[in-house]
Amino acid sequence: MEHFVRVVQPHLLWQLVGADDNSPDLSLVWTRIASAGAPGGEIGDPTGPWRAAFTTATERYYRSPPPPAMPAAFVLQWCLELPATLGATAAIAGAWVLDPRSAGLSFAVEPSAAYPTTLQVRSAGELVADPAQRLEAARRAYVDAGRELAENYHPGVNLGRHQRLAMVDDLWAMAVARLRRRPPVERASCCYLYAVPGTHECAGCPRLRRH
Repeated sequence: MEHFVRVVQPHLLWQLVGADDNSPDLSLVWTRIASAGAPGGEIGDPTGPWRAAFTTATERYYRSPPPPAMPAAFVLQWCLELPATLGATAAIAGAWVLDPRSAGLSFAVEPSAAYPTTLQVRSAGELVADPAQRLEAARRAYVDAGRELAENYHPGVNLGRHQRLAMVDDLWAMAVARLRRRPPVERASCCYLYAVPGTHECAGCPRLRRH
C-alpha cells in the first residue's frame, strides 16, 4: 500500500492515505453512497448534509443561492471523480486495476467549503502487466460501479437519468485526459455552474455546442 500511495499521490489533487486493519473509515464511505436507495443498501441520504454544506458555501462565495441542481450535480461529480481519477492514475502511472467497490474507498471533505480533501483506500487492487488491458479493466470496473452509484443517486431535485449516467463516462474521460495532458474533453453532462450569477459554462460544457 505504501508503494501504491507513493506512485499515485503526485497525480492527485487530494491527499491519499493507505489504510490498515486498524484504520477507521473516513466520514464518507464510497460503497455506502453507491448503494444508498438500492434494495438492501444504505438507508437514508448519505450525501444530504454534504450537499447542504456545499449549497451554503456556494451562496457565501457567489453571494447568491445556487439552483438546487447545481450542488446535486457537483456532489455527484465528486463522487465519480474520486474513483475515476484514482482508478485511471493507478492504471496509467502504476500497474494496478482498482475497483471502487472493493478498494475500501472513503473520503473527507473540507468543513466550510465542502470540497473533498482526503481519500483513503484499503486495497490497491489487482496487478496487471499489460498497459492497455490494465486501463480497460480499470475503466470497466469504474464504469460498472459508477453507474450503480448514478442510478441510485436521488438528491431530491431534477437530475435526470441521462445526465447522471453521462457523468459517469465524462468523469473517466476527463481523468484520462488530465493524466495524459490532453485538452478538456467534450462532455455530455453538465454541472450547472453556469446557472449561478456571475459564472459561465465550463470548458467542454454541452451548452457551448448548442450556442
